[in-house]
Amino acid sequence: MSSDATIRSCGAVVLAGGRSSRMGAPKALLPWRGQPLLLHVVDVLREVCDLPIVVVAQTGQPLPPLPPEVVLAYDPPEFDHGGPLVGLFAGLGVLVAHRAEFAYLSACDTPFLSADYVRLLVRRLVDEPGLGGILPFDAPASGDPADRHFPHPLASAVRVSAAHAAAAEVLGKQGSRPLFMFDRLGARWLDSAELPDRRVLRTCNTPQEYEEALALDHQGGDASGS
Repeated sequence: MSSDATIRSCGAVVLAGGRSSRMGAPKALLPWRGQPLLLHVVDVLREVCDLPIVVVAQTGQPLPPLPPEVVLAYDPPEFDHGGPLVGLFAGLGVLVAHRAEFAYLSACDTPFLSADYVRLLVRRLVDEPGLGGILPFDAPASGDPADRHFPHPLASAVRVSAAHAAAAEVLGKQGSRPLFMFDRLGARWLDSAELPDRRVLRTCNTPQEYEEALALDHQGGDASGS
C-alpha cells in the first residue's frame, strides 16, 4: 500500500446494528462480489485508514468473521433511545482511545463505497482545520430550497474528538438523531451533485434496493476506486 493511499490518523466507524426488518435478512451478510457486504465495506476502508476500523453491532447479531485489525464494539446499554447515534458514539469512543483525528462514518450496506470518495471527504477536513465534519446530502429534485433535503450521515467524515463529544451531548439530552451531532460540529453540507459518482451513497435497505445494486454492478460500473 503506497504512502499516499492512506490518510494519517484516520479511522472509521461502520454501523452493522439494526434488525434489517425491511431486508428480511442480515444486511451485513448479503453477498457482494464474492464476500459478505460488510467485509466489502471494510476492505474499501482499509485502503484509506491507518487506524482501526470499528464495526459496531448489537449483542448476538450475526456477523461474518472480521479481519484481526478490525475492532468490534457494541451499542452501550445505557443509551437505549438513540438508534444509530448510539452506535456512532460507541465507535467514536474507540477511535478517541486510539487518538484518531479523523473518522469516516459508514453503514454496512453501501455496496458502491469507494476509497476515492472517503479520501475526498477526509482530505477536506485535513485541509480545513476549523471544519468539524462533511455531510453529503441530496438536494430536492424541484430545486426549491424550501423542499426537503436528504442528508447522508452514514456517508460522512468527522473530527473524532469533537464528534464524540457532540454525540455524548445529544444522547445526554435524550436526543437520537445523528443530524443533531452534525449541527453541534458546524459540519459543512456537500451537495451530492458535486460527487464524481453518486452511487457511493446507495444503500440496500430492502430486497429491491439490493437487486437494483446487483444489476448496476452487473452492468460493469466499478465504484471501488483506489
